[in-house]
Amino acid sequence: MNILFLEAQPCIRALKYAEGLKSVGSEVKLFFAYTRKTLTQFYGYGDELFEMMIKLKPEELPQQINALFDWKNIDLVHSHNAPDFLTVSAIEASRGRIPIIHDIHDLISIRNTPYGSLDPRDSYILEIERRAVTKCDGLIYVTSGVKEACESAYPLGQKPRIVFPNYVPRRLMPSTLRRKLSKDDGKIHLVYEGGLDSLNLGSHYDLKDIFKAIADQGIHIHIYSSIENPDYSAFAEGNDYIHYQGHLDAKELFSEITQYDYGWAGFNITRNKKHVDTVLANKVLEYIGCGLPVISLNHETQRKFIEENGIGVVITKMDQLSSRLQEESELNEVRRRVLECRDQFTIESKINAVLNFYKSLTD
Repeated sequence: MNILFLEAQPCIRALKYAEGLKSVGSEVKLFFAYTRKTLTQFYGYGDELFEMMIKLKPEELPQQINALFDWKNIDLVHSHNAPDFLTVSAIEASRGRIPIIHDIHDLISIRNTPYGSLDPRDSYILEIERRAVTKCDGLIYVTSGVKEACESAYPLGQKPRIVFPNYVPRRLMPSTLRRKLSKDDGKIHLVYEGGLDSLNLGSHYDLKDIFKAIADQGIHIHIYSSIENPDYSAFAEGNDYIHYQGHLDAKELFSEITQYDYGWAGFNITRNKKHVDTVLANKVLEYIGCGLPVISLNHETQRKFIEENGIGVVITKMDQLSSRLQEESELNEVRRRVLECRDQFTIESKINAVLNFYKSLTD
């Protein structure tokens, strides 16, 4: 089966799919058409997972994609958002002869803050989203929350669809867990790894007030940023409980964070509550893979996942954190459950759901 991935800027989610699909053998050949940078140019690796990386010119996209269909004998297109315009171009190119899957990483229409350069108030952006969602042949949602939001916004009828979260590649999971810092100092140590926003006050990655609220309860918070952030480095100075640790590549990061007690996954909902309620943050699955129970604020999709799987603690207010972390009987059960299911949320263990979805659309 020859699969064409489409994405303006190839991302980590697409790379994870490729790792998972390669793990099932030679049944699938993957090609990637993009408009910006390749995976290797952007992340330092990833192009090797594809038969070919093909850069598209911004003009006449449907014609270029149509030519790819014949050149590479494409059986199915797996197009990733956001933005959504490549899915629309593929639909125009295919005209029904090749199934087009639209993979929704982010539903722009439910945001109040920009997604990169995409303005959620732009009528053109919203129309492209509508066409991609309603005219494609199948949908993959990154979370159940995105599924619910999408299905409440658009008429989808019996269109095939599945939910497939951002599972972790097995190669990134640490084989051993480090000694906890709390064993030596008797203090609780949380870790946060991921995005930080110093520009858009009230965005979900504007986390200074949250980190300070953690520190004010005598709990250490260790911050690892997805890219270096001097503003948060300066913010941490002078507070004995806030530690800015900088940026590490994923393999080193996942090994290092095993020394902490819990992974933090609570976000600022001042401006983007509707969006945040649809999110199951990548870091939730990464924390589990690293043997860390998750602590989250009451974000709807994330709360459901944590409670259904018994892998963490959900608080509704920041001032509840300290008291919840004294409930040893509950926490011991959560720790046991996390260690028990560390291997259950890898891309390799879940990828057959995607492969079966491909087959259902091409048979």
